[in-house]
Amino acid sequence: MRFTQKNWDKFFDGTNKQTTFRLKKHKIGHHKAYTGSYFNPILLGEFDIVKVEERYFEKLNLQDAIDDGFDSVGNLMKELESLNKRLIEPRQILYKHWVENAKRKD
Repeated sequence: MRFTQKNWDKFFDGTNKQTTFRLKKHKIGHHKAYTGSYFNPILLGEFDIVKVEERYFEKLNLQDAIDDGFDSVGNLMKELESLNKRLIEPRQILYKHWVENAKRKD
């Protein structure tokens, strides 16, 4: 699963990030975290997805933002649109992946 360095670091910087939102649903289980291009991936670490919930973009709330390491819904929405390089439709379903055991690579 791909992350920006900044968003991966949120698991460790005290913002208490516990989730990651995606446009596609990923399987529950163990995953590796990468950054960089698909042609030159850089391993950041690994983590476990323990639960996946559906959310409409327009229904994101402050708790969703806090769970994802943001201080406001607006900042979460801006980040999601920036990462996906497009405006996200209000009724777009997002997948809130609950993450545990995030570990940086050794």
